[in-house]
Amino acid sequence: MNIKEASGILVLDPIHGAEVITEELKELGKEAEIFNPYHTFKKSLTKNAAHASQQPFLKGLNYDLVIAPVHLNPNFEIVKQTLKKGIPVMSHHEAVKEIAAIKNLFAGIKVVEVTGTVGKTAVCELICQLLKDKKVLSHTSSATRFKSAEEEIRFPRLGGTPANVLKVMSIVKEKNLKPDIAVFEVSLGLTGIGDVGVITSLEEDYMIAGGTKAASAVKKASIRNYEDKSIVVHPGLSGVNVDGNTYGDKDKNLCVEENRVVFNGLRTINDDFISGELAFKPFDSYIGMGYYGKSLEAAFCTVLSIGIPPERVNTEVSTVKGRMKVEKIKGRFLIDNSNSGTKLKFLDEITEDARRISEKMILIIGEESEYVCEGVSVEELKEVVENRASEFVEIIIVGEAFKNKIEGKNVFFSAGLDAALEKAVNDSEEGFVIISNVKTWR
Repeated sequence: MNIKEASGILVLDPIHGAEVITEELKELGKEAEIFNPYHTFKKSLTKNAAHASQQPFLKGLNYDLVIAPVHLNPNFEIVKQTLKKGIPVMSHHEAVKEIAAIKNLFAGIKVVEVTGTVGKTAVCELICQLLKDKKVLSHTSSATRFKSAEEEIRFPRLGGTPANVLKVMSIVKEKNLKPDIAVFEVSLGLTGIGDVGVITSLEEDYMIAGGTKAASAVKKASIRNYEDKSIVVHPGLSGVNVDGNTYGDKDKNLCVEENRVVFNGLRTINDDFISGELAFKPFDSYIGMGYYGKSLEAAFCTVLSIGIPPERVNTEVSTVKGRMKVEKIKGRFLIDNSNSGTKLKFLDEITEDARRISEKMILIIGEESEYVCEGVSVEELKEVVENRASEFVEIIIVGEAFKNKIEGKNVFFSAGLDAALEKAVNDSEEGFVIISNVKTWR
């Protein structure tokens, strides 16, 4: 069952895009309703409003298609009833793909979508940097914007739920914008709307759907949404097997070195095979390629794969705003890797870079915002302190939740990142390195 054939459609999860999908379905003339499977209602809702949201149970589920997010817990009653009645289920990702095709949303636009555990935003932003003389629409967890040689238009901030692809394109239509290329960061898999799909990583895996699915398995399975018509770039991994087919060995045809990109027999969406190399301006010398290497590989591979001639690729790349950068504050070197995507596993690479500058280091770690996904646990921080405290003059832990739970002679606590940074500057001298690796919203 697909959207075209369906008459009555129930869309689950208004928290993660059901309202956007339902609105699109109604524009297509479909009978569509929303249902909140979590059964959580704001106190401001009346009893009648709460009762109304339960109507699908009372109506006996008179639908021939249910659209649900891939992360939904299969133990929810609405899911059980759907399966019991044999109603076909489509994911939000699949629905976005079909709606985009029906409405021909990407006519004349080359589309890239990026998913993965870490590195999504960095890859998207680097792709945008490499695209020269193009009108580019980009949607990431950091920002949504349209950029051309003449102007830059920023949209309201939207999350990475797949339905927001449709929301972004609705705004593009309202503003009468005409992008040449669109780059989308999408959570938990590829929708299949793109000419090139990128999986940045499958590391740091975690469970979803009430603990019944691994996020990596869902992302790998989403490769099916690309069928045979498109190229899937899967950098830094040896390949992913889906239904007997292996995807993701494109990185074997492209590698990034300190200041050059070498590609050999790289296939483009035009079915051309290109070989050669590009010199590019390296990052700040204090930042090693370890952190950005895979992201750069993915970005260069993607841009060349969508048919941008090598000579038209912008090779002056810079560190990504809101991601790791190096700057000076009052004579101290700040290696700033505090953002929503940071992980404690990055400390090895960052500390190695820091030692090239100075052996005198202060570390700021922790979690500032309760709204970031995959937060930092007390156990993780304890392990860092126990194993690495001797490497630093002091460690400042950000977040009230960690206070008095971790001990160490050189361990201090701070309620916020700004206060921690101020303390680090006050407690150090010129030439010190301050490493900021806090999970926060940027």
